Amino acid sequence: MYMKIRLLHAYWLLTVLLVASCAREVFIELPDEGQTRLVLVSHFTDHQPIRVRVSLSQPVYEGTPPVNPTNVDVTVARRGIFLDKLFRVNVPGGDFYWQSRDTLLVGEPYSVSARIAGLPVAEGSSTIPWPAPIFPIIAESSQIRTDNLNNGQQALRVPIRIRLKQPPGDKPYFAFQLREETEVYDTSFTPPVLDETRENDCFFLADGRTLSLLHDIPEPVILVNEKFWDEGNQTLDLTAYIPFVPEKERPKRIFVEWRTLTEEFYRYHLSIARQGNNNTPLADPDAVFNNIKNGYGNVSAYAVQMDTVIIPD
Repeated sequence: MYMKIRLLHAYWLLTVLLVASCAREVFIELPDEGQTRLVLVSHFTDHQPIRVRVSLSQPVYEGTPPVNPTNVDVTVARRGIFLDKLFRVNVPGGDFYWQSRDTLLVGEPYSVSARIAGLPVAEGSSTIPWPAPIFPIIAESSQIRTDNLNNGQQALRVPIRIRLKQPPGDKPYFAFQLREETEVYDTSFTPPVLDETRENDCFFLADGRTLSLLHDIPEPVILVNEKFWDEGNQTLDLTAYIPFVPEKERPKRIFVEWRTLTEEFYRYHLSIARQGNNNTPLADPDAVFNNIKNGYGNVSAYAVQMDTVIIPD
């Protein structure tokens, strides 16, 4: 019995030594929250000026809004050559951003730099991608359905098939937005007279797998997870859902915005979406994707294609 106990003790000690010999120290460099840095956020596309929001970093759990400095010098360069110095644009409510005078071109690399006395120069860069073409979207009358709702309204269900002309390959980064246009008639006249045309965000329906791979983001588009395109998938099937009052409203068109994204745009917004869905106390506060040198934030680009779907009468 004594020998068995000694052998068991020796086996346990040998196991501990083996585990200890396999362990190694790992150093993780975390941001120094005591050191203020510039925060740059800019998402740009071709034939538009670049717009940049600049603020000062602060501790993760700070309860007040970040400071937006007014004495910052913001510039943009193309292929490393100075292009423009940005000017300040004020918006209602006291907010502001910085904007260029020149518009941007697809396929060109742009870098944004921000300077303020006493802080490191912050810089981020991106290149507007060439758009991944899609086939024209057509709404067929035979596939459109009308639902009767409980409040006297009706709702159109219009199939929307977004189909890539080529497989996405190793850059499957896309987003989309649907908006609908409805004509509103004044029914006090006979026949009713067109009173106004309204444009609103368009609700949509999709199957469970598709919905699980779509993400709401701060941009006015829906992000498509890169996993959606696994196994050579090239088609995104949605159903536009448009409630309306049949006595005075006529849905006429659906506007489809299709964005081809850079990876830095995709990674940044995906990280924001995931952090927003993770409200546990142990959530990583530093999980947001960052591509700003000597600072924080995101500078990224995208290309836009527009298509219009005519709703048959």
